[in-house]
Amino acid sequence: MADQIQPDIYSLPTSPPNFDRVGTFYVAFCATWTFLLILGMVFLITNRSNPILKVRGIGLSLTAIAFLHVYWILAQITYPIGLTMPIIAAYTVQYFFMGIWFPLGVAMFHASNTRFLYVAKLQKRYTESSDFQRKPGCNGASTSWLCRLRNLDYPTRILIYIGLGIIVQILLTVGMWLACSKYHPAFGIAGTGLPNAPLDVQIVELGRGWEWWPTALWQAIWTWIIAPIMIWKAWGIRDTLGWRFQTIGCCLSNLHATPLWLISMYVPAFEPVNKYFSSSEWIHLSVMMFEIFAVFVPCWLVVRHRSLRKRAAESNARWDTASQTTLRTSTTVQWKSASHMEKGLALELLDPEMGDRLFTMNALDHVLTENPGPLQEFSALRDFSGENIAFLTRVASWKSSWPSATDEDQIRDVFTRALVIYTSFISPRDAEFPLNLSSQDLKRLESIFESPARILCGEARLDPATPFAVDADGSAKEQGRSGDDWIELSEVAGRIQYAGEISDAFDATVFDSAQKHIKYLVLTNTWPKFVTEIQERRRSSESGRSDRTAGSHSSLASRISNFIHSIF
Repeated sequence: MADQIQPDIYSLPTSPPNFDRVGTFYVAFCATWTFLLILGMVFLITNRSNPILKVRGIGLSLTAIAFLHVYWILAQITYPIGLTMPIIAAYTVQYFFMGIWFPLGVAMFHASNTRFLYVAKLQKRYTESSDFQRKPGCNGASTSWLCRLRNLDYPTRILIYIGLGIIVQILLTVGMWLACSKYHPAFGIAGTGLPNAPLDVQIVELGRGWEWWPTALWQAIWTWIIAPIMIWKAWGIRDTLGWRFQTIGCCLSNLHATPLWLISMYVPAFEPVNKYFSSSEWIHLSVMMFEIFAVFVPCWLVVRHRSLRKRAAESNARWDTASQTTLRTSTTVQWKSASHMEKGLALELLDPEMGDRLFTMNALDHVLTENPGPLQEFSALRDFSGENIAFLTRVASWKSSWPSATDEDQIRDVFTRALVIYTSFISPRDAEFPLNLSSQDLKRLESIFESPARILCGEARLDPATPFAVDADGSAKEQGRSGDDWIELSEVAGRIQYAGEISDAFDATVFDSAQKHIKYLVLTNTWPKFVTEIQERRRSSESGRSDRTAGSHSSLASRISNFIHSIF
């Protein structure tokens, strides 16, 4: 078909850069936005230990943003300097970027978004009842490769899926480029070259055709199948971290991209627009929205979180001494009154007039001691930090069970239970959500528990809730990790006992430093959100009741109970 192709398009001379007002705007806007984006990404990396960012696993999302932004830059400089390249080379670069680079970036970005659903699902475990049983899993060390794949941790599995998908996409993209002779008239399938038409028609045909179908189909799947599914699954999750808002915002902002990209290429009415705003720019509007929701919104949330932590710390310092006296001397009236208590929460806790006087360690200790259930549910389902409250309650229970007269068997029993706590909440190798401890505390606990943990758990990363398995004779064995496995910790510790060497540094205070650190994190992170939300809803509930007639005669305790049930 080479004789049907006008050869001048392949030898079309290049043009100088087009720095008119539009071209200058594109360059200036591209440089400014890129600079701001880099500042935002550096800010997030610097604050990656912040609870809002740590649970997100920002590494994958920032890598995806970097991929997408490179393609975004390419689109912004097309108008001012695109004609400085040979036209065939320019369209070839666009073809491969849209066929390989852009799909890889979007795949990684959606993979980072699915972590939201994954974390929300796992955090629900901290609200399960004690009789929740372990589902049968498979031992990845001795069974099929499917089981070994299932036993990998979530980020690794996602990266494997992305790798397999991008390999298929690369093969399709390269294969169709080799088959399409419009980009290389010397070879290719007959009939796939450019039509014998005017030059402007041939240029238009370079940007559309059957070789673009895999990219269009791929975009349609992500934007109109995967994204709506993500929106539907995330809609009922009400977190305090802005993660749901980010996920839904990214999915919604991407819905317009593929339809408008196709319309702008095939509808003649868009030709005047395409001269200054290319067809791919409709896709890059989505990229900008991704960057806003994945970079700038988390930056704002981190700043707001700092303000909240500062307020909680100052309130604790200002009110803690006074609140200790008040709570200890009037527990009968304020905290212990059965008529004014529901689920371990006092009337004063719900009273908006208390303001920030409840942002104290003493108030937190009271709720943790009396009934941590509502706080546990809030931290798991709303704040995605259920491991913190679970750790505090488990450690308190463990310390209260420390025997007064200790023989060797009793020491090994309490050490085994402590080892379960370590592997479930602290160990970076075993815990699904390792606690945010200082390096000093972590190293000290690792020196005491890491060797015994490796003896019982093996070298592989296991399910944090099922670090031990038991044979029929009661002996412990190594078990493969499965994302669906879960078993009550106390039940595990009651069926096995560690028989190896115990560190001399192990005693009843082994978790005290970590407990103090995590309790302060809860005080300055989860606790003020918990108290503030309940007070706001109480205020709203009271306002609604004030508009009703005086026909209701339900008791105060009943109203508080109904209110608490409406929250949780």
